[in-house]
Amino acid sequence: MLEEGGYLRFYELKGNTVVPPLGSKVFKTADPDWIESEQTKAEGQSSHEQTKASFQIEGISCIGCVWLIEAIFNESKGKIAIKIDSSSNILELCWHTGEFSLVSFVEKLQRIGYQISPLSEHAQPTKVTSQIEALIGLAGFFLLNTMLFTLPTYLGMSESFFLSPLFQLLSAFFATLSFAICGGYFIKRAIFALQRKVLHIDFPIAAGLVAAYCGSLVGWALGYSSLLYFDFVATFIFLMLVGRWVQEFAIERNHSHLQKHFHGPGEVTLIGGHEDGATVQASDVKRGQSYSIPPGAINPVAAHLLDQEAALSLEWINGEPEPLDWEKGAIVPAGSINVSSGSLRLKADESWGDSLLAELLKPDESAITDNRIQGILKTYLSLVMILSLLGGSFWFLVGSDALKALQVFISILIVSCPCALGVALPLCDQIALGRLRKMGLFVKNPLLWGALRRVKTIVFDKTGTLTMEVPRLKNPDIFENLSPQALKATYILSKKNTHPVARSILQSILAHKASLSNTLSLDQQATKETIGKGVLWFDQNGNEWTLGKPVWKAKTDEIMDQSANASLRYNGALVANFFIQEDLRDDAREVVNFFHQQNFATAILSGDRGERVYPIADNLKIPRPSVRSECDPYEKARWIEEEAFESALMIGDGANDSLAFKSAICRGTPVVDRNILEASSDFFFFGRSLKTLPNLFGIAKQRHQTIRNVFLAAISYNCIAITICLSGHMHPLLAAILMPLSSIATLLIAWTGLGQNSSRDLF
Repeated sequence: MLEEGGYLRFYELKGNTVVPPLGSKVFKTADPDWIESEQTKAEGQSSHEQTKASFQIEGISCIGCVWLIEAIFNESKGKIAIKIDSSSNILELCWHTGEFSLVSFVEKLQRIGYQISPLSEHAQPTKVTSQIEALIGLAGFFLLNTMLFTLPTYLGMSESFFLSPLFQLLSAFFATLSFAICGGYFIKRAIFALQRKVLHIDFPIAAGLVAAYCGSLVGWALGYSSLLYFDFVATFIFLMLVGRWVQEFAIERNHSHLQKHFHGPGEVTLIGGHEDGATVQASDVKRGQSYSIPPGAINPVAAHLLDQEAALSLEWINGEPEPLDWEKGAIVPAGSINVSSGSLRLKADESWGDSLLAELLKPDESAITDNRIQGILKTYLSLVMILSLLGGSFWFLVGSDALKALQVFISILIVSCPCALGVALPLCDQIALGRLRKMGLFVKNPLLWGALRRVKTIVFDKTGTLTMEVPRLKNPDIFENLSPQALKATYILSKKNTHPVARSILQSILAHKASLSNTLSLDQQATKETIGKGVLWFDQNGNEWTLGKPVWKAKTDEIMDQSANASLRYNGALVANFFIQEDLRDDAREVVNFFHQQNFATAILSGDRGERVYPIADNLKIPRPSVRSECDPYEKARWIEEEAFESALMIGDGANDSLAFKSAICRGTPVVDRNILEASSDFFFFGRSLKTLPNLFGIAKQRHQTIRNVFLAAISYNCIAITICLSGHMHPLLAAILMPLSSIATLLIAWTGLGQNSSRDLF
């Protein structure tokens, strides 16, 4: 489709960026009603010939996506301007009133995987980095002015020079502004953490700032130049803010990627009563309410089926992808997936808060805690305070010079700055996260790194994790032998069918005959589904086409192929058989073998039947004692607690994996069409391959080694700097030189240790 539209530059701009699979989103049709309503509303509120409106957009992964959306808009009649904020997923459009077709534009985007929806009240850009960016700009301004009026003194300007007092005053003034406006960021956060009895990295930063500034005021008031650290204050604040921006930027960037793909338990449409037609969040469903869910949606609560029959998959509950047939009045369990071709009507038998799905998706309160950083900070602060007090006391007792003793005390607090923690560590994280992002893996929890070092067992779910969500068609070449009418019938019969077999056929036929998707004016006669059997369609000549179970509509004398999963028939005559098999993710064997070579144990915990699970395990050479089939959520969690306590990494994608997630020390999930475990995962990844998992461990190992080198360099610097302070020879100019040099050195170590190309990855 991109080739036919002349949009191949998308691939040049995309480069090597790993983008999420589009899945079944491209097969869904946009709802024209709300789109037309939004356009009418926007144009009605506009008093000019131009109309502006904002929407949310899903599916943006790279600069190529932004270019592609803009290119499609710029070819639309009546267009004026477009603005895309990829960080907040907000799309702003401006068009000539009455000339632009919003429906046409949205449908074009839908066909290539981008979804437009009304603007959410929560869709606002994050403010943390923008706040720090403003502070960095001010801190840089104050730093340059502070140095401007301090350098003349360092370059030989005597105190008797008539401008010397003015220069000192201006230096103190700009340093004070930097301390009050920019340094307050760290001081407030340190006080906030102490009030909650938490020792935060901002505390040693704030302590050094307060000591340097107060000492500078004393030195300025008493004319004691050895205590004038105004330039140090301005420099230190600027560097720490830059380090903090790097850290927050990495967190926000990964969080924005998560928001693009996480949609919660979804929405339902209420039916009956005064709320008929209203759309509400699944979490707002109450007992006794009647509602409907569209094809492919998840049923949020246990409910009675109001329709005569339905096809539902319990894949999320027991791991078995094969749909089951349900009759009117049956209780449909929470977490079941509607694989019927139309919407289903249900009556809630319970409220969302009482449902099994709500219980399984309840957030885990026992988050990973980083006690090591707390221990390092306590040890660091204790040593610095002891050395400062001892050094100051020694000089006061030996030299009987209070100002000299104060200088030694303050200089130790100043030069022993936590640059390794405040600047180099955020850079290490940003480089590591950036490399993982290029591979399609996004870290949500910054405390994941420590947990990975404790992992000894890799636990996999099967369906959707080791295997792809949609099975693979074994005989895709069959489309080359079908007539144009048979191809058209196959496309129509499978297009709106959410059954796994139909989805596999649809994806395969479009992969071989992509031009079918451009035929929007296909026969509008609706297909008719017979639950448990298949889908039927009559062409313009009244001929009957069916796609379903091989025995459905078959002639009595036909010899059946018992291994076929579905058959296409023309007036009952067999046209084609389709054979389906589960599709292992790319590199699954190599990844499992890698973990075995690295002495990790591997296991499969699946709710699927044994005949589906054990062949996969044997193929991957995972030992049978570590393989469990027909597991419910509680059995998965129990296995991890008994066999891999405090040492398991869980990879899963369904609600039946949620309790196992809580039992594991870290957890990850692949991004698929219907995955709501991103909220409780520590990382998520895109694509067909599992190779990002070994790379995660490889980069985590490099990060650990790099951070160790950073700390060794920081310890060496602090030993040298504190020794100079204790000897009484630490001058403000020397401190202003040493501190930036130490920061640059730790940054270079971080860059050389992690900023290499991906050839250093373990996999």
